[in-house]
Amino acid sequence: MSDRQQLKADLAQEADTVSAFPQDRFDGRGIVICAGGARMFTCAWITIAMLRRHINCTLPIEVWHLGPQEMGPPMRGLLAELGAEVVDAHEVAKRHPVQRLGGWELKAYALLHSRFAEVLLLDADNLPLRDPAALFELAEYRDTGALFWPDVVRLTRSNEVWEVGDIAYRDMASFESGQMVLDKTRCWRALCLTHWINQRAEQFYRFLHGDKDTFLLAWLKLQQPFHLIRHQPKTLYGTLCQRDPEGAVLFQHRNWTKWILHGDNPRIEGFRLEDECFALLEELKTAWDGRVFNPPARSGVARNFEATLARTRDFTITRVSSDERRIVLLPDHRIRSNIHYERYWYVADGEAGPELKIEGDGVPVHTMQPYDDGVWRGRMLQPPGMPVELAPLVPGATQTVSGEMSETLLALLDGVLDIGAALPNDREVARDVLGAVRLLSAMDPAIASCLAQDDDAWVTRPARARLIRSVRAALAVSGEIAPGRNWLTPGQVWASAGYERR
Repeated sequence: MSDRQQLKADLAQEADTVSAFPQDRFDGRGIVICAGGARMFTCAWITIAMLRRHINCTLPIEVWHLGPQEMGPPMRGLLAELGAEVVDAHEVAKRHPVQRLGGWELKAYALLHSRFAEVLLLDADNLPLRDPAALFELAEYRDTGALFWPDVVRLTRSNEVWEVGDIAYRDMASFESGQMVLDKTRCWRALCLTHWINQRAEQFYRFLHGDKDTFLLAWLKLQQPFHLIRHQPKTLYGTLCQRDPEGAVLFQHRNWTKWILHGDNPRIEGFRLEDECFALLEELKTAWDGRVFNPPARSGVARNFEATLARTRDFTITRVSSDERRIVLLPDHRIRSNIHYERYWYVADGEAGPELKIEGDGVPVHTMQPYDDGVWRGRMLQPPGMPVELAPLVPGATQTVSGEMSETLLALLDGVLDIGAALPNDREVARDVLGAVRLLSAMDPAIASCLAQDDDAWVTRPARARLIRSVRAALAVSGEIAPGRNWLTPGQVWASAGYERR
């Protein structure tokens, strides 16, 4: 049997496989964006900021990426401020194994495993001009459960995909995967087959235009209903504009002119909301240096110091005999400062004990050690190398923490979370866990702040992740920790986390 015949047989067998929809895993509507790496992060941040601030879109958003090398804590923090949840596909793969994950393959995987039952998949460099929530109400979507947009290319009659798929030739446009709206409850089998095809990218991508045609192949193979927008896309310089069912431009996809944080971004004639996008780009430059920053490996004691510093947050930093100003240390390792090169902070394990490191633009700036009076002291690492001190802005705020005691309390917190996650899924259990966290925090304030950090070590399985989200949200609502990603109103804290009343 030839390779083509084998691929055809394997595809036919997979298409006959029945994949039952997991009713208890998904709920609600939302947007999924795949945006790993520094360049795609720039695009995603601008798109999400436009959705939130200018288009008034309130749909929940998940931003998927491939590990810490693509998304560091400061980047996650910037997205959290826009109400977007960050999802590491490698962490999801620990529960839902996958053999192959790349830029294109990630789309189908993220669609399958996002928490939403109905999904708008949106490319990071694709800007909606109106609230895309209305797409879920379109008759074209409600009738089929799948809304696709046409590409400017077509699969030719001679393309071997028709033979491999055992599908009669269709004279139609390819799908353009910069945006699609899917109801997973109705399209589950087609999504599973799309994912299966992408897992064999080295075979299928030879005659397909990347991931977009994998959706077309799966839908045609299973004869799954869909609606393809009948209006051809409008093209601008480096931009593909897709239309709504009435023909009005709805999406502006900068697929050949992606936003660059520190580079030339051309003005595009006819591109709407361009001034707003450029203003956001300038804002992002002040908050992020374009690097994927992750603090190095460090001990639990160093992390405890970080939690205490993050809880205090507001400091004065003094360059001795020079100047004094305010600085804010955020839990996601970002710094709010009026000095552009003070970007990131963390506590390292130095030879003489914990050391507070501050850096920016890839250059170390300060290193300091804690003293008994609660002040961190050290030196600038760049000329003129003067002494530097960091002290709490509020007099009397404590920064000292007992490493030995906190290690014990952290172990107790870890046990409380494990026990809570194993108990029935209801609000009473969640409230009991919250009470235990508050009790431990009374013994050492670093505990609540440590739990508030976006540290994947806390999230080991879905039940525990849901519990942690609800506890974090409750602590943020009461003001006991600084708000983080997707913080909720008091009335939403328990219900949105999935906890039932007894």
